[in-house]
Amino acid sequence: MPKLTLHPDNDRDQKVILTNFYSMESTSSNENYEFRVYPDEKSPKLFKSPLLEVLTKTKLWIIIVLYSAVAAVLLWVYMYYFHGTAINLILLFFLGFFAWTFGEYVLHRFVYHKLKDASYDTGIQYMFHGIHHQYPSDDDRIILPPVPGLIIAGVLLSVFYLMMGVEAFAFGPGFLIGYLVYISIHWMVHSKPAPKRFNFWWKHHNIHHYQQHDKAFGVSTPIWDIVFRTMPVKGRKTITILKK
Repeated sequence: MPKLTLHPDNDRDQKVILTNFYSMESTSSNENYEFRVYPDEKSPKLFKSPLLEVLTKTKLWIIIVLYSAVAAVLLWVYMYYFHGTAINLILLFFLGFFAWTFGEYVLHRFVYHKLKDASYDTGIQYMFHGIHHQYPSDDDRIILPPVPGLIIAGVLLSVFYLMMGVEAFAFGPGFLIGYLVYISIHWMVHSKPAPKRFNFWWKHHNIHHYQQHDKAFGVSTPIWDIVFRTMPVKGRKTITILKK
């Protein structure tokens, strides 16, 4: 069984080994692998350049302020420049908000995780998401940093404009606020202890991290996990936790 151990020269007090017994219904073969996780430590540097390294990290408040400002400007343009109606603004905003939940699922399942086996140990998947799985408590890497985030947002808003015209100025802010809700929930799950009640988000996402990394891709809502049949399977476990 191949072992995908990253940063092996560092001593760790607690080691979590992710062993994937991922099996797709369309194939008869299983691929087993191991991925080492350090749940209570800060992640190492990705780049030697201090400038590039800074661009790989962010804080929740920075993203909230940034995207809220962008959403507010877009809504202002829609109402006062394109003379949109309040009812259209409300409908398009909530449609965009709901559309984000689908975008969240697609991004997480098909971009952040590899298509073949849902792994995230190499390449762009590791840089943008795998490092978060490996160091899940590092709050500097819980959220996609501003530079790549704004690039992606700009591309998506352009696509919305090509598809919808000026209505994108009301749809887009809903999409952005949906994203802010998502990252706020994600940050909360990794930074705050689960409450005794209303703890579904913690349970669902922790299953993805610590039990079944190829299931439970939805963070803000499980609706698309239900639709695409990626809800966690009771009693199934693909992770072994080892203590030093």
